[in-house]
Amino acid sequence: MEILIVLQILAVSSVFTITIAAAESEPPHYSSLRVMAEAAIEDCYEDSAQSVKVQITDESFDEILKGSRTNLSHSAKCLRYCIMRKNGLLSMDNSIDEENILQIFEIIHPQIKKDSLLDVLYKCARETDKQTDNCERAFVATSCILRELQADGITDI
Repeated sequence: MEILIVLQILAVSSVFTITIAAAESEPPHYSSLRVMAEAAIEDCYEDSAQSVKVQITDESFDEILKGSRTNLSHSAKCLRYCIMRKNGLLSMDNSIDEENILQIFEIIHPQIKKDSLLDVLYKCARETDKQTDNCERAFVATSCILRELQADGITDI
């Protein structure tokens, strides 16, 4: 049950894209995914001082749900950050959590070799760690992982 919830949350975070058949209609499980996204922002702040609380908007949620990967609003990047934090994809210091990401990929993308994925994660960790804004870190992390996997010929993500 816990893995199923993590997999659904990953879909929202755009590490794995949900394809929506009709842009105007709500996709399957819209309400339950919205509830999970709202739970992810419950104790989530943009900054380490916890002075800027992340807010969810319909627009930011829709950006993430539709699988938008580029030109995200700051709000959508922050929502992605909170979802990733809540589900252990980012460690306590907001860096990529290689171990948890490896475990998830073993389940949903077993065709990706562990060594190849580790190379991607290490490369993306270096790129991500250059970011000081937590929301931007999450965006850079997912963008980098997807870009590098696609460069390695993995396009079904």
